Amino acid sequence: MGKSHKYIHSKIGIRQDQMKGFQHPQYVITINDITLNDYLNQNTQSRSFDLLVPPIGLFNNRDQQKVLELLSFINVALPILVCSDDMDFSCTVVATNVEEGENYIIWKTFGYGVDMSKPIHVPPLTFEKDVYTEFVEAFKSFIQK
Repeated sequence: MGKSHKYIHSKIGIRQDQMKGFQHPQYVITINDITLNDYLNQNTQSRSFDLLVPPIGLFNNRDQQKVLELLSFINVALPILVCSDDMDFSCTVVATNVEEGENYIIWKTFGYGVDMSKPIHVPPLTFEKDVYTEFVEAFKSFIQK
């Protein structure tokens, strides 16, 4: 018999909101009603993620196209936050390894860089497939505005 995993499913969303350190509203990814930035900060006991934003409106069109393409795939390293100053992959990038389970999607590991070469030690996040699909479609619609 196969190995069975039990995961607690999280809620995920994306919206514009006012963030500390920014004059204008920014796009934010939310996990269980807190920002992804706060989730990462709380689980690393740091403030390292405060000025990072989802990769929407990147200055480099190739980087933006890569994000748009990767959103449609599973078993990839997906860039989810970038430096708000540079808005491209040349500076700080936080990515997650997106994997598919039987009826869920899991952000299994996190790391710095598009290649996730420096791990970020936080618990994995799991989402029901239909909830994750809604998130992906909303994310894509913001990119394509």
